[in-house]
Amino acid sequence: MFPLYDENPTRTRPYVTWTLIAANVLAFALQLSRGFTEADILTYGAVPDLILRGEQLYTLLTSMFMHGGFLHIVGNMLYLFIFGDNVEDRFGHVTFLVLYLAFGVVSGVAHAWIIYLFNPVVAWVPAIGASGAISGVLGAYILFFPRTNVVTLVFLGYFATTAKVKSVFYLGFWFFLQFFSGVVDPYGGVAYWAHISGFIAGLLTALLFKAVVPQRQSPNRSFDFSTESYSRGGSTPSLYQ
Repeated sequence: MFPLYDENPTRTRPYVTWTLIAANVLAFALQLSRGFTEADILTYGAVPDLILRGEQLYTLLTSMFMHGGFLHIVGNMLYLFIFGDNVEDRFGHVTFLVLYLAFGVVSGVAHAWIIYLFNPVVAWVPAIGASGAISGVLGAYILFFPRTNVVTLVFLGYFATTAKVKSVFYLGFWFFLQFFSGVVDPYGGVAYWAHISGFIAGLLTALLFKAVVPQRQSPNRSFDFSTESYSRGGSTPSLYQ
């Protein structure tokens, strides 16, 4: 299944979501202009060994805006575009921005810890990608809007059709796939544990936020509050989120 859009109006314009998408696209364009150099990946990608030694901590932020190819950035930005606006609307613009970056940091540290603890041989491989932060957005979304329809593209052999899937099932299945893959093949080149930890961080944050902040009403209806593989194009591989 491939998500197309959700049926979930917002109260406000998602300026932060749009800005984050624009920032990622601009960073990707800069990568393209520089030829996806090894030096850029080593300088701005998050290397677990260095992170856990307290070095180059800035890469926990810069790595969120780097991607390994067109499919990588398109997939990440599609999920941010579909699910980010409603989560931004619920948290508020400034809080959403802070939490988005925090989810990315948490997922980056968790990934570094898992890699270093269980497979230190690859602890030098830099991780890049926005999906750790975006996973936090998905975790918040599933708690805030579990009954919202996500319109998805479903492939049936040579044919394709659309189907509406409740977000609790769509995102729940997504999380199950991440967790299953993270257990079966935790070091296969995908930052599964960045996705898992980011999702859990978003879920817990939304749970706390829901408990302390009153529910707001949409002008249209009430809210329902109920990547990737190692790059072998150069001499330095990178782990995609």
